[in-house]
Parts: sequence; structure tokens; C-alpha cells
Amino acid sequence: MTNNACRRRPRYRVWITLEGGSAEGRGAAIAVAPAERGTMSARHAARYVAVYNRVAAEHGRPERAVALPVAVRYDGDPAPGEPLGT
Repeated sequence: MTNNACRRRPRYRVWITLEGGSAEGRGAAIAVAPAERGTMSARHAARYVAVYNRVAAEHGRPERAVALPVAVRYDGDPAPGEPLGT
């Protein structure tokens, strides 16, 4: 196995959020739901977020989309160098 598996491009998950309230008036975003199933490339996620947020703002909707970097892992997959049990 080459190191190519370790050099994969980052993946992003786009979430729909609402602004959280706080005593000062503005707060951190609150995650509502994933925008789509699965992950996206950086370029795709950036386009999705830009279009979603523009349309939401044009229609006076309070939610916004944000892209967060994620690592995809599979339960049960061995880590490189890990001995395999029998």
C-alpha cells in the first residue's frame, strides 16, 4: 500500500444551521441537519454553501449552510501497521 491513502483530499459535510441565542444577542451556530447525505469536495461544498446562503438571504430565511471538514472512518477497518486478528 502506498502513502496515497494518507494524502487524500479533505472531505466536507455541509450542515444547515441556525444562529444560537446568548445573553449578548449573538451566539454560535446551532446544527439543524446535514444538507445532503455523504461528503463533498472542498469546491463542491463551497459552491453549495454560497448558493444556499444567497438564496436563503434573498428569501429572508434565518438558516445558513456551513461546510465542516470531516474524516471518513469505517468501524472495524484496521489502521495501517495494525496486526490483523484471526
